[in-house]
Amino acid sequence: RHSRSSPLLAATLPNGRDDMTSYLLLFSVLLGAHIMRGVAAFSAARHSLARRLTTVSSSALQASMANSDSSSSIRDEKAKLLQSSTKLSLAPMMEYTDRHFRHVVRLLSSRTLLYTEMVAANAIVHERKDTIAKLREENIAAAEAGAPPICEYDASYLRRFLGQGGIAPLEGPSVLQLGGSDPEIMASATKALMELTDRGYCDYTALNLNCGCPSPKVAGKGCFGAALMDDAKLVRDLTTAMHDGSGGKLPVTVKCRIGTDSDMENGFTLRQYTESDAEKEYSELCKFIEEVASAGIVSDFQIHARIAVLSKSFSPTDNRKVPPLKYDYVRRLVHQYPEFTFSLNGGVDTLSGAKAEFEECPDLAGVMIGRAWAANPWSFACADSVLYGDAGEGEALLGYAKPRNRLEVLQAYGKHVDAEEDEHDPVRIRRFMTKAVCSLFAGEPNGKRYRIALDEIGGRPKKLAAQGESWKDDPPISELILDAATKHLSEEVLLRTPEESYERILYEERQKSKVAGLSDGGARNVVADWQKSRKEEEGSRAAAA
Repeated sequence: RHSRSSPLLAATLPNGRDDMTSYLLLFSVLLGAHIMRGVAAFSAARHSLARRLTTVSSSALQASMANSDSSSSIRDEKAKLLQSSTKLSLAPMMEYTDRHFRHVVRLLSSRTLLYTEMVAANAIVHERKDTIAKLREENIAAAEAGAPPICEYDASYLRRFLGQGGIAPLEGPSVLQLGGSDPEIMASATKALMELTDRGYCDYTALNLNCGCPSPKVAGKGCFGAALMDDAKLVRDLTTAMHDGSGGKLPVTVKCRIGTDSDMENGFTLRQYTESDAEKEYSELCKFIEEVASAGIVSDFQIHARIAVLSKSFSPTDNRKVPPLKYDYVRRLVHQYPEFTFSLNGGVDTLSGAKAEFEECPDLAGVMIGRAWAANPWSFACADSVLYGDAGEGEALLGYAKPRNRLEVLQAYGKHVDAEEDEHDPVRIRRFMTKAVCSLFAGEPNGKRYRIALDEIGGRPKKLAAQGESWKDDPPISELILDAATKHLSEEVLLRTPEESYERILYEERQKSKVAGLSDGGARNVVADWQKSRKEEEGSRAAAA
């Protein structure tokens, strides 16, 4: 139609005629050229997109590598701090090693590695899920009211288990112990921990998996704790999940026993156990260690040198007393696996006892002590110098000067408890805070009167609330604790230095060893007295309630 107005078209027509053949030929030429231009444009666009995708992929890979390097760097720093602190560890103890008691221990020792109570992973996950659901409901209501959204979920309940104190000295070298048997839940719990870390509520040095608790509630119904000793592959998977959940930023360690009684016919009896094949038992322990470490994540183990009796209704106390200690197993592991580190737990109750273990096995990484710390924390006030040879380096690292006596300990602890009551409800937390310093004067004249006074201080907010009265007109809790100490304890006791107290302890140990032939009889008596007084006080509180 436009051949006459287009010189190009006109030139392509033979003899200038508008016949159908010519038009079809022209149409084919033009269509072919158009297709070739389209193909060329598509090819150019494809190469351009490929270049952009390559650039994006390269940037993402570089960012991923940077994040990986960052996580690795953080983990290396944490691992270095962990290994420099393991000579003495505060063992994890339910209802004792909360953030308040850990603060007391840190006031006494800048180097001791602190362990939390065991925290159940499923409790963390469920609480986080519930608080996020509550946040969603609150934001829906806020949107309907035209209010700004709330960006973060309420972590107050999670902080009760995962939080650390915010008053100097901060916890420093510390380990969060988790309990559970589901890798997916364990990973989710660890992610929740890292969220709280990012929000500034905690900063742990490492994670620990509980494979040693023999309590029927844990190893029985819960199917974790010491029950995991019978499934090393699951332990490997759990620790891998913990590593992944932390983004590879935290070292993962395992606290376990030397085995269980699961292969004993007709259940555990002491006679049958003492006659069993010790080499077979040790071989099974080695297989457990090797399997758990096979993923390349775990290289640090804390070993309670007893088996866990799971076939009978043994209480945790029975499991600490009836099965015999086998320290030689741990010492053999130290020499057989130099690429790993091992800490000994069970039966060591004093600084001198811990020191003796290092003399017996110089390559032992650490000694873990629990109930003796709870029974008489002041007896470990020289741990930094006796075990670490520390002349103040730990204090410089944490940025504080250790108290010179127990009066200064209470004054420093007062800052912590006042800050806690400013943020949390005294009705709920005060008894935990007074409990943390209850045994600070164990074995001292009038120490029991001091404990009774603390018990009254701890229960006062709840008592007043039940009567419809307020505790807000009372003096600060720090003043109440100091008043109880100065009222019932002598100046000599309050101002005695750690060195003077340690010399007394060594003298008493030597005297008792001469009589009883035991190097740690004094400490065992203190622990026994502490356990007895604890039961008496719990009974009196229950009767009063």
